[in-house]
Amino acid sequence: MPATTAAPREKRRTASRNTSRKRKNKSPGFLAAWWPLLVGIAVTPFAIHAASIMALAGPSALMTLYPWVLLLKSPAIGLGTPLGGNLSQLLIYIQFPLYGILMVLALRSKPVWIALAIVAAAHLGAIAAVFLLTYSHVL
Repeated sequence: MPATTAAPREKRRTASRNTSRKRKNKSPGFLAAWWPLLVGIAVTPFAIHAASIMALAGPSALMTLYPWVLLLKSPAIGLGTPLGGNLSQLLIYIQFPLYGILMVLALRSKPVWIALAIVAAAHLGAIAAVFLLTYSHVL
């Protein structure tokens, strides 16, 4: 009789160990889930420095790095001068962290390369919008 009661106890221990291991594996750490946001925050000072250098080449060079800023400053958007200036100044600092948040949201259901493609498409779409708004009179 003691042998029959020992087997179910071992199964219970094994099952409880497996469920506790699964629970540990389900929740990734903070860095594993939010690394794109942290990279976006870390890149921001370097991008601002690069923008100060690229500004010497004119607005078309700046368009490749900060298209959302130029999009907000565009008269076609219709934001007033003080509001557009303040929002564009804020957007200089939060553009890359926003890209990081977009990538974190995309990584919940997509692989890394698709999340990168989504962020790149958002950036290239903004460049295309600025180009069309700026040079539409030439076309």
